[in-house]
Amino acid sequence: MRGFKVCSTIDEIELKKFPLSAQTVLIGDLFERVHGATTWTACAAGSLNYSRKFIAYEAATSGDSEVLGYEVRGNERVEAQSSQVGSASNNGDSFLLTDKNTVNNSGADTAQESCFVQDSVGRTYTGTSTTYSIFGRIAVSASGIDPAA
Repeated sequence: MRGFKVCSTIDEIELKKFPLSAQTVLIGDLFERVHGATTWTACAAGSLNYSRKFIAYEAATSGDSEVLGYEVRGNERVEAQSSQVGSASNNGDSFLLTDKNTVNNSGADTAQESCFVQDSVGRTYTGTSTTYSIFGRIAVSASGIDPAA
């Protein structure tokens, strides 16, 4: 498993095109649009919990100007790639992102940059390398405006 995935059937997911500028995209990458911006950028450790976000549902190159994705509403159950094995003791904790495809679940955080809330332990995927996942919700605001502003 790589990146983020909404746990619903594809028929229940409303996909649309999102404008990008010079971004390389893989399926499952998470992007945000900060209030006032015209294009979406890759999420990172400093992403804000109130920014609007989408999960990419197709790959794109830096030459593409848009990509197909799903805009997260915040109430979806999402499986997310995590930096380490999940623990039930972290259920309800919020975490920073590592980058556009991984949650940093090495320690709970309450900062505005905490973009993922764990609901349950995920899976361990083995193959050429071992990866982990957790289940939870991506933090967003419908307006994308800082509620403390």
